[in-house]
This record gives sequence, structure tokens and C-alpha cells, in this order.
Amino acid sequence: MTAYKDRPLWWLGLRGFVLFLVGGGLGVFAYTMVSQRPDPMPWGGVLFGGVVCGTLSALFAKRRRS
Repeated sequence: MTAYKDRPLWWLGLRGFVLFLVGGGLGVFAYTMVSQRPDPMPWGGVLFGGVVCGTLSALFAKRRRS
């Protein structure tokens, strides 16, 4: 027996969304600070990327074998 518990697909999608949102937000924030541009952060693009990443990670979840 293994200690691995199968996660539902919505959990994998939520994890993909949150990881993309955090990573994309930090990346855009760092780029804004380094480039010294007064442009606002493109939250629409980060949210869209998070939705796409979450959807793809839920649809194409890696299947683990016990």
C-alpha cells in the first residue's frame, strides 16, 4: 500500500490555477519593479492564464499507478 491519496480533478485544477496566479503575479510584479514603468499590472492576462493552466492540469492530469 502507498500513502498517496487520489485527488479529485477539481483539486488539481485549483492547484494549477493558484500556482499560475501566484507565479504569474510575482513575475509581473518583479518585471514592473525592474523596468520602472508606470504601467498597471495586467491582471486580466494573469487570470486568463490561470484559468487555462487550471483547466489543462485538470483535463490532462498525470495518472499515477499504485
